[in-house]
Amino acid sequence: MIVTLVTIILIIIIGITLGGRQRVSTPENMIGKIITPVQKILYSTGKVIGDGVGSLFSFREISKENKVLKKEVEKLNQKVIQLSLTKDELDELKSLQKALNYAKENEKYNYISASVTGKDLGNWFNVFTIDVGLNQGVAKDSTVMNGEGLIGRVFEVGDNWSKVVTIVDNKSSVSFQVLRNSQYIGVVRGSVHGELTGYLIDPQAEVLVGDKLITSGLSMYEKGIPIGQIKKVVKKENELLKTILVEPEVNLRKIDKVFIIMPQ
Repeated sequence: MIVTLVTIILIIIIGITLGGRQRVSTPENMIGKIITPVQKILYSTGKVIGDGVGSLFSFREISKENKVLKKEVEKLNQKVIQLSLTKDELDELKSLQKALNYAKENEKYNYISASVTGKDLGNWFNVFTIDVGLNQGVAKDSTVMNGEGLIGRVFEVGDNWSKVVTIVDNKSSVSFQVLRNSQYIGVVRGSVHGELTGYLIDPQAEVLVGDKLITSGLSMYEKGIPIGQIKKVVKKENELLKTILVEPEVNLRKIDKVFIIMPQ
């Protein structure tokens, strides 16, 4: 009976304790009033610090990931640049090979390849500098071309550099013949706008848009070098000559390597 009574009393005490008291003592109440605001501040501060530390670690992880990704992107960009350079260089070499074949067909030529080192301001390569000169055998008025066709001529020569004026410069003129009919001849000139215009000596010449023009051999340029193709034909009633607008065979907005041929 005693054991049973003690057990019942303990169960009642446990129930009261778990349920909480209706009122606390005055000292406990005073202590609670003092401690609660301090606890609130400490809790909030601890929470902010905890969140900040967590964010800091997260930021560090993100920063590390960003650095890794940036390195990967840089590597990929370098690969893309290398591949582009390789392709451009291959295209240039193929182009120069075509020019070399042209020179070999005419054994009277001396020839040398060169790289562009600078150009005048503007979108067009009206005048540009190459890395060969007198020391390499380059002479004034040497023909400059690539595998696509005629670029221009050397007009100034230094020991190890030369300046080239292209066919679209307003100081240039080239005698041509129409590839489809060699009887149709004329002259094309450059302009301050980088356009290549010209005229046919025979006003009755039936030239068409798309006709290919090559050097006639009647000027300083050797015969048979592609110049471009006709993209517009104009015949004015008050003019005897038939005017043409020509698209150059060579992309004169982008020149990296050239081929110089010099008659012996």
